[in-house]
Amino acid sequence: MRDGRVALVTGGARGLGFAIGRRLAEDGLTVVLADLAVSSVTESAQEIDGRAHVLDVTDDASVEKTITWIEDELGRLDVLVNNAGIISRTASHDVDSAVWTREIDVHLGGTMRCSRQAHRLLSSSDSASVINLASVGSTLGLPMRLAYTAAKSGITGMTRTLAAEWGPDGIRVNAIAPGYMDTAMTRSGIETGVLDGDRLLQRTPLRRLGRPDEIASSASFLASSDASFVTGTVLCVDGGITVDGTFHNEQ
Repeated sequence: MRDGRVALVTGGARGLGFAIGRRLAEDGLTVVLADLAVSSVTESAQEIDGRAHVLDVTDDASVEKTITWIEDELGRLDVLVNNAGIISRTASHDVDSAVWTREIDVHLGGTMRCSRQAHRLLSSSDSASVINLASVGSTLGLPMRLAYTAAKSGITGMTRTLAAEWGPDGIRVNAIAPGYMDTAMTRSGIETGVLDGDRLLQRTPLRRLGRPDEIASSASFLASSDASFVTGTVLCVDGGITVDGTFHNEQ
């Protein structure tokens, strides 16, 4: 049963975005999945009985069009999940400027644009929540992923600033920082040799990869009334990898 709230999930065609959208739909929200992958996002939206919209988070006009469409079609926006992201892997001294700019603009620029444009609708909601996707890369240095870690680190700063500034408007702003998840992005890193799967699990106290539904559960909490006094926080959902100080051989 729908509870009247509306959520927008960027990068919602697949992966963590789709998992979050599916969970929010199960929670009773009307979910708009937005993505550049037209056929994929349409199929994904149909699967969760949601709505699909084509969105380029690096384009001001596209973002404005999406928020206007939500207002015209659904009349409100209560939850914004800034999930859209890309990743490149190369040695830092070989980073291409165009690749750097694109990656920063998708993560940081996209989060800024969508949040900025959604502010008007969110400020009219009595349960407004912005959920940004940070990363284990917001805490740890990740070799070969310079633009990604820079962008994700920036997202934590943006989360704190928006929480401080928009709190009086009744808008809560938080971030989720996933660890290594069982997704195509992590698997591609292992397959290309950028990540050592065995070492990764050994460095994770829970000794496994995370599941997309575990990120979705965290988003569900942050979007709910159970988190009504939670803002400006970064929720680490990483199996403990960012707190593990074990550097001795296991017996």
